[in-house]
Amino acid sequence: MAAAVRRVSTFRVDDDLQEAMQHLEARDGITPSEQIRRALRPWLEKKGVLKKSDRRRVTARRRS
Repeated sequence: MAAAVRRVSTFRVDDDLQEAMQHLEARDGITPSEQIRRALRPWLEKKGVLKKSDRRRVTARRRS
């Protein structure tokens, strides 16, 4: 499977959002850019400007 092409974007974020994303990264290991992607895609789908993707969601691994 080919990797998705991603472009670098620059935008401004309020201080409280930046601090919250840094806290989440420290706690859960999810980078701020991944947090933004996870939040932005459903919002754009809800607004009707992006079709729902057929991409598979990450699931928890089973322990043997």
